[in-house]
Amino acid sequence: MREPLPRANAVVPNVLKWYACGPTVYDRAHLGHARAYVSQDILRRILEKRFRYNVFLVMGVTDVDDKIIKRAQERKIHFAELARDEERAFFEDMEALYVQPPNTITRVSEHMSEIIEYVEKIQKNGFAYESSDGSGVYFHTKELGDAYGKLDPMRNAHVSASDVQASDVEDDDAASMVTAKKDRRDFALWKASKEPGEPSWDSPWGPGRPGWHIECSAMTHHVLGDKLDLHSGGIDLRFPHHNNEIAQCEAHNCGVDHYHHHPEWCKHFVHFGHLYIQGLKMSKSLKNFISIKEFLEDHTADQFRLFCLQFKYRSNLHYSEDRIRDAVVLSDRIKSFFKSIHAYGSERSSASKSKKCDDMDLNLLNTLFATKGSIDAALRDDFNTPLVLTLLLELISRTNQYLLDRLDAPSEVLGSVAKYVLEMLDLLGLEGLHREFAHVEQLFAITSTPRVTLAASSQTAESSALGSSGEDILRALVRFRAAVREEALKNPAASHNSAILKLCDAIRNDELPQLGIHIEDLAPGRSIFKLSSKEEREAAEAAAIAAKAEAEALAAQLRAKQQEFEALMQIAPVEFFQKAPEYTNKFAAFDANGVPTHDANNELLTKSQLKKLQKKRDKHEKAYTKYWETKP
Repeated sequence: MREPLPRANAVVPNVLKWYACGPTVYDRAHLGHARAYVSQDILRRILEKRFRYNVFLVMGVTDVDDKIIKRAQERKIHFAELARDEERAFFEDMEALYVQPPNTITRVSEHMSEIIEYVEKIQKNGFAYESSDGSGVYFHTKELGDAYGKLDPMRNAHVSASDVQASDVEDDDAASMVTAKKDRRDFALWKASKEPGEPSWDSPWGPGRPGWHIECSAMTHHVLGDKLDLHSGGIDLRFPHHNNEIAQCEAHNCGVDHYHHHPEWCKHFVHFGHLYIQGLKMSKSLKNFISIKEFLEDHTADQFRLFCLQFKYRSNLHYSEDRIRDAVVLSDRIKSFFKSIHAYGSERSSASKSKKCDDMDLNLLNTLFATKGSIDAALRDDFNTPLVLTLLLELISRTNQYLLDRLDAPSEVLGSVAKYVLEMLDLLGLEGLHREFAHVEQLFAITSTPRVTLAASSQTAESSALGSSGEDILRALVRFRAAVREEALKNPAASHNSAILKLCDAIRNDELPQLGIHIEDLAPGRSIFKLSSKEEREAAEAAAIAAKAEAEALAAQLRAKQQEFEALMQIAPVEFFQKAPEYTNKFAAFDANGVPTHDANNELLTKSQLKKLQKKRDKHEKAYTKYWETKP
């Protein structure tokens, strides 16, 4: 989307009219849905908070559908009851993922009169017809001429759109309905009732319900009018759904100007890439999905959002535990950064200290300003969030190094960086991280304010109990330990100093971490501390246990391979094909060098087979010789 979105020339100046295809509410949402809606939320936040658009977001909810009807029948409940329950669950999942709610929700079942009126207008304009077999009302694609198929992937290919198989156009309008159409590309606007008792609404064409595509067009028109600025959905909706929406809307609106003149309905479309797992698209039909609730049992919403931010919204993503671990590492890096900032901010000296900037201060500030400019450019370049994340993490790394090198950093410099990183967390919707560390900005306030403790952001009973006075006591302890350690390091070889240093290490490495207190020794006489919650310690302990188990499993594999190798090295090359487990009982005869000449059925081996076996024997002989040469 490198072409700017409308602002002065928007339908309403500076109001971005945005319609998003929402869920079909027949089952719980999974991470494939989360990928689309979290990415959509990221774009929305950027447009609102960075580029100052007034976003008017409307989300359509399909609550009448074959899948919904079938699932309701299976559960023996009314389809509306199922739809409302699943809709509620969907928006609860969205809230848990920090996805902001739309300004308006449009349900298909609540817009039947608008849908019927919309179909009537299309028919009146000459772009729809009733089928001869009474199956419903169809859109007449041929009447649009070359204006049809604007999002058809074959539009510029050497294949006519009319040659597309019906099954490639729309499931509901496939083989069983082909004979009712005037053109294979035509699709249902209104479907006549088929079975007694199925949900239906009265219409000029008899009882029935809307086709798939018409729902969004009619609901969009009802709320946003004849034109909109932005339309979004998953990449699978690009064709045929969004393609047919364009056709319907332009056919509906053409009467506003002149007959057969097709005014542009929506110029900007955003399509989100699929989420794949083990090489397949994550979907309910393939039963290879992970529900949002299941994911959030072991991970955070911020971690999933960081996973999405590492890739462009248009890209297909491949889900794996390794990639989620990468997101966890990113989250931990951000947490560690703010804990360091908090530690340094809490240690700042009085206002009487020098405020003079040195080269390190100026370099960091220049890095900050350059990062701001680069991130702004990346956001304008089709919402390039992978680059944004990279730039932000580079700024964090530079600041971490600055904290190590600068003995007495001015609070204003640190405050400038901390404030910007917090702004970016808010902009990208990393609400958990932003909420946890929002207090850090107060540490660098110019006015005199009460000391802010890490407990202010972490609402665990443990950290709250520490409080401001507790941190002051801990700070005094850390200073005392740093001073003692500095004196001992002046002559570390002395026995009494060696004992003191061991005690300093023990309290740092063993005792305090169990209490959620982590000391970092930056230089002799210079130490800081960071606090962690009980949950963070438990997570770290679990990760350590898992890492240990993985290391032990790997060690066991290596031992097994070594034992296997040792066993092979006991077999002389001339006996290799007779005694090696891989070849036991596979050959009936051998030459003088032990190379097989006949297989187990006493069939003569081919030249190609003999050549391969000779290579294997030579390889074994080389390893065998080298192995025994090293033995005493």
